[in-house]
Amino acid sequence: MTGWRKACLVVLAVVGVAAAVGLVVLLVVADLDTAAGAGSVVGAVAGVAATGVSVAALFRSAPTTVSASGGSNATGRDMHNPQARGTGPSSGPPPAPGPGVFASEGSNAAGRDMNDPTAQRGP
Repeated sequence: MTGWRKACLVVLAVVGVAAAVGLVVLLVVADLDTAAGAGSVVGAVAGVAATGVSVAALFRSAPTTVSASGGSNATGRDMHNPQARGTGPSSGPPPAPGPGVFASEGSNAAGRDMNDPTAQRGP
C-alpha cells in the first residue's frame, strides 16, 4: 500500500470515528430528534462519498503484468496484426505464475482483442 493511500485511510477512519462520537455527544446534549436529523445528513454525505469512491474504483484499471520472450508478442490491451516468429527457447527464467499476459516461443497473447494474428514456430 502506498503512503498516500495509507494516509487517506487513516484520515477517513479518524473522520468516521469523530462523526460517530459527535453524534453520540449530540444525542446526550440535545434531544433524539436533533441527533436523528444530524445522523441522516451525515449518512447521506457518507453514502454520496462511498458512491463516488466506488465509481472511481470501477473505472480504474489494475496494472497488468506483460511478458514476451522467444520472438513473441504480448500486450495488456488490444493487438492488431501481430506477427510472431519463434526464435527458440528464451534464455531467461519463466515469469512467476499469477495474473497477467505471457507469450513465448513465437506466440501472441493479448489482454483484450487480437485481430489477424500470425505466429510461426521455428526459424
